[in-house]
Amino acid sequence: MTKAVFFDAGHTLLYAHPDLGTVYAETTAALGLRLAPGRYVETFAPAFREASALLSASGETSDAHDYEMWKGITRRIYDRIEELRRVDFETWFQALYRRFGEAEVWRFYDDVESSLKEIRRRGIRIGVVSNWDSRLRTICDGLGLTRLVDFVVISAEVGVRKPDPRIFQVALEKAGVRPDEALHVGDLPEEDGEGARRAGVRPVLIERQKRLPGRELPSHMPVIRSLKDLLELL
Repeated sequence: MTKAVFFDAGHTLLYAHPDLGTVYAETTAALGLRLAPGRYVETFAPAFREASALLSASGETSDAHDYEMWKGITRRIYDRIEELRRVDFETWFQALYRRFGEAEVWRFYDDVESSLKEIRRRGIRIGVVSNWDSRLRTICDGLGLTRLVDFVVISAEVGVRKPDPRIFQVALEKAGVRPDEALHVGDLPEEDGEGARRAGVRPVLIERQKRLPGRELPSHMPVIRSLKDLLELL
């Protein structure tokens, strides 16, 4: 019997609004340089993979660690888009870092609020387990997510990142349940899927609108397209 459900935050419950590329473009335009949103989108994915792999290999983290990770990602994007030389890197990075820490940049997916309310109505504990820094608390408060869940576990605050099972153990303690009584929903097969599995928690992957075309999802984990599908698994 499922007594607790944990959720990843980004690309599971929340998304950058209207999209990541537009937020980058609008923030850069405020500094006097206009580029198409697609220019940022095409460089973000490889920059994110490179910098996060380099800085997250140990699995340990903190606000300072995540700050340096995002600075490394931003620097890689800056170096790959020649036109960005017209703006000062540090000024650009600080503007982006502030902007992505504001709740106004983020939105719930359409199925989030109704699904969380239904899960809570069933008497199931709800937690957020996210690889994020402490800015997520401001975002959760601003969006109203804090009141919809029982607790939020943030990697930078507990010192370890998914897929380290210790972050899930923190969530289990907060929920007051055994691993076999919990389920975790997230969009990343390794961080969310394997991380939960190693902690003894049942993993469920969510693939919203084929966000990462061409990627192969593990066949041994349930995959849903919407949180409404999750209700059938509880």
